[in-house]
Amino acid sequence: MRRLLVVNPLGTDYHDAETVELLAGQLPADVTVTVDSLRDGVPATAFLPLPSTSYNQLIGRVIAAEREGFDAVVIACASDPTLATVKPLVGIPVTAPMEAALHTAAALGGRLGIVAPRMRSGENEKQPQTANWVRELVQQYGMWHRVATIRSAAVVRPSDAEVERLFAEDPEKLRVLVRDGMAAAAAGPGLDHARAAVEHDEATVLFFACTTWGGLLGPVRDAVSVRVLDPVVDTVRFAALLAGAGLRRPSLTPPTLS
Repeated sequence: MRRLLVVNPLGTDYHDAETVELLAGQLPADVTVTVDSLRDGVPATAFLPLPSTSYNQLIGRVIAAEREGFDAVVIACASDPTLATVKPLVGIPVTAPMEAALHTAAALGGRLGIVAPRMRSGENEKQPQTANWVRELVQQYGMWHRVATIRSAAVVRPSDAEVERLFAEDPEKLRVLVRDGMAAAAAGPGLDHARAAVEHDEATVLFFACTTWGGLLGPVRDAVSVRVLDPVVDTVRFAALLAGAGLRRPSLTPPTLS
């Protein structure tokens, strides 16, 4: 049995049940998935918190996952936060959506067309204003030869006042509202970028670079002739593959002192 941990790097768990539902029935029978989020010391924000408030806790959660007996960890954010830092600290595979997408495209023998979200950032949040973070990650991974194009699609988000009110009073309604905005972006400007990536840039695989787009890419799949990776499901499948390959190695993390 392969045990995977998916970590939503937020100080709130309001996406966790959505992730569990999205993964249901999508993995081999011998794979079990636990979905968790960050709480202790991380501010509860509706969107991705500032790195300075979450990175230490995220690294600690991955290290703890190894001690808890998990066989692999997925960091569920397409900016792959802390991934390069934490990999050498544990003996189990750790991956995240951008890394998984690039290597999946390579395994399929293709070139990846990437569509990133572009969204206004609120207080204590880290939302992307451009797609340059994608370019920096691709450069870090040395994978430009597998990238056909990188584009960004604008996402409309609720006003700061509405986000604050709903996050306090009705987080489920806010979650649905945010998902609706992401779905509209995928089916609108995102779809235009997807078509252009395939028709003009010769992409043979598409990746929408935000885990909130997980489960929302049906309109894109219906409109293009190439593989469209789900940023949640296909990342966890990639992690399951790594977990099943017996890739454990000695951990560099010091043992816990009793």
